[in-house]
Amino acid sequence: MDRLAAYNAIQETRLVPLFYIPRVSAAIEITAACLRGGAKVIEFTHRGHQALAVFTALRKQFTSTQATIGIGTILDAATAAHYIALGADFVVSPIFDPTMASLCHRHGIAYIPGAASPTEIVNALSHGVEMIKLFPASALGGPPYLRTLLSPMPWLKLLPTGGIPLDKNVIHAWLEAGAVAFGMGSELIRRDWIIDEKFDLVEEAVRNVLGWIHESEA
Repeated sequence: MDRLAAYNAIQETRLVPLFYIPRVSAAIEITAACLRGGAKVIEFTHRGHQALAVFTALRKQFTSTQATIGIGTILDAATAAHYIALGADFVVSPIFDPTMASLCHRHGIAYIPGAASPTEIVNALSHGVEMIKLFPASALGGPPYLRTLLSPMPWLKLLPTGGIPLDKNVIHAWLEAGAVAFGMGSELIRRDWIIDEKFDLVEEAVRNVLGWIHESEA
């Protein structure tokens, strides 16, 4: 999948469920639940020793036509290169790294780095970044902070991630503030649901969030 297709998929769905789990079977179940709920973009995070193996299995199970699957929590270009070779549709990082940006651009892969301040955001833009992960979104001040950033720079494509709750009013507030999309992890894919293998609750939560997004767009 080329970078524009990945960006378009994110902007169309506006929700990026993200998770890490070391078990292949559970990762496949979670991804399938997200897809059933309507989320076509998934971020698997590089947060454990089994991440490469699980991502490889996910990529074999779900083609890019079935799901846009990216890799998150990437901190260096070497790790990004491994996942690009395995078929990652996009690369997400909590930081901005110019070497990673250059690598992704050369391979035509969407790169979504993390940034918090106006200076960090503009620095990423100067390296050709098109979409930025606003992180940690809630700790930075929530929707009012996003609105403040967009006031002098309304062209920014910001994807808030970090501490966004499963709450209709909060989701609406982020969208009304100007979020192009947002990432949701532990609130959307709860640990207790996964332990109890209640993947239908993940599906329901995803469907609810997408419903709230559609309400906000109406």
